[in-house]
Amino acid sequence: MSKLNDKFDALSGKLFVANKTKLWLLIPAIMLLVTVIMFSIFAAVNKDASKGINLGLDFTGGSSITVSFNTDLTDAQFKEYGDKIVNVIQGVASDHGESYDISAPQRTGSGIDTAIYVKYQNGDSDIQAVNQEISNGVVAAFTDQGITAEDNVSIQSISASAARKLAREAIIAVLIIWAVILVYIIIRFEFWSAIAAVVGLIFDVLTMVCMTIIFHVQVNTVFIAALITIVAYSINNTIVVFDRVRERMKLRGTSLSYDNIAGEVDIAVQDSLNRSIASTITTMLTVLMLTILGVDSIRQFTLPVIFGLISGVFTSLFVAPSLYVSMRKAWFKHKDKKVAEDQDATPRAEKKKPTVRANVSKKYKRNK
Repeated sequence: MSKLNDKFDALSGKLFVANKTKLWLLIPAIMLLVTVIMFSIFAAVNKDASKGINLGLDFTGGSSITVSFNTDLTDAQFKEYGDKIVNVIQGVASDHGESYDISAPQRTGSGIDTAIYVKYQNGDSDIQAVNQEISNGVVAAFTDQGITAEDNVSIQSISASAARKLAREAIIAVLIIWAVILVYIIIRFEFWSAIAAVVGLIFDVLTMVCMTIIFHVQVNTVFIAALITIVAYSINNTIVVFDRVRERMKLRGTSLSYDNIAGEVDIAVQDSLNRSIASTITTMLTVLMLTILGVDSIRQFTLPVIFGLISGVFTSLFVAPSLYVSMRKAWFKHKDKKVAEDQDATPRAEKKKPTVRANVSKKYKRNK
């Protein structure tokens, strides 16, 4: 273990990130390109642009039905039973003179807990009555399997207006978190540190959204919980880097300048590398076990968390520090330029003063 730590320390000593902002920003650009491609593919396959991202009922409105069969299902049985459920939903929709947007059946659980999950978007009018008709139709379609509404059929619904309100409140919650973090870091550190940290958090959120699109993970209120979890986790790693920079400046009794800022930030990143990666791996192992052993509802939380953990390490060690150096260097350059302009302006002002005195003295003599 000590040899492994020595090798890791030697590797971290060769890590220089401060002056490579363009390289670190190229990676999210490539990710965005892949996301656009995958979004277009999903939208084209489903012939609907809204299907490019797998939005859950929490944000789209509608209903979902889960039918459990108390037994494991073969692939043939899953297809047959799934088609039956879809046909029941389509039949009820036709009876009401409507056409519902119905998702493909999904298998949930395993063994005797196997169930079939279908999502459909029905209108807000008489949503409860329509769902009751669907439940009754499903029970009638599976009488041979002993399905009952109380034990085997579960329907959840949310109105479109409630879904829009929920989405709006989720966005507001994330914006408030960013604002609070921005104010905290400005008070605790400085303005430029706060800007770099918040940009890193925006990158984390963007990464989680992009990866959920690429892997077509469902986006619902659980995703928002995962997002807030990662925002809190990632900002902690970023603050550690900025804190190391501040500690080094205090110990040396100096301040950051255009010439030393890149080196100081690189050293802070190298000092924080072991801690950030070790803590992330420890967390990742737990989340991976939940992803492997958990049910689909848990995976809807853990998969975005995994995406966020990977992104959090990248932003805290590469994006935020390099962006901080770039902004501070630009600020130092601006200040130096302003000081030079002020120094150039001072001699010119001093040269004009004797001329004014001379003119005044000549005018005085003529009057005299």
